[in-house]
Amino acid sequence: MKQKDRKEKDEQYHKPNTRPIPILVTLAAAGISCVISILRQASLKHFVSSLLITVIIFGILGSLVRVFLDLGFKADKSEVDKRASEAEDAEAAESDEADEKDHNAGDQTQE
Repeated sequence: MKQKDRKEKDEQYHKPNTRPIPILVTLAAAGISCVISILRQASLKHFVSSLLITVIIFGILGSLVRVFLDLGFKADKSEVDKRASEAEDAEAAESDEADEKDHNAGDQTQE
């Protein structure tokens, strides 16, 4: 019984946390933009405008990446659930067969 519980626990689907992906992508792009602007000795107006544009664009891109990853993980979860239900059906069929054999063996000993 413990092996079955352990097996079920191993087969449970754990969706990775994709929530920080847009933030990390945006921060990385903003940091790179800042370094490039500093190295080029850009004016404050150019520095701020390029940083704002970078944050907006990469914020949107990061959000799109998160959406696509969530969709992919959702498909993976459905596959895991499908496999788990197939395994449960197989176990149920095996236990039914075993019960039927035990029942048939009991009938033969009574005769």
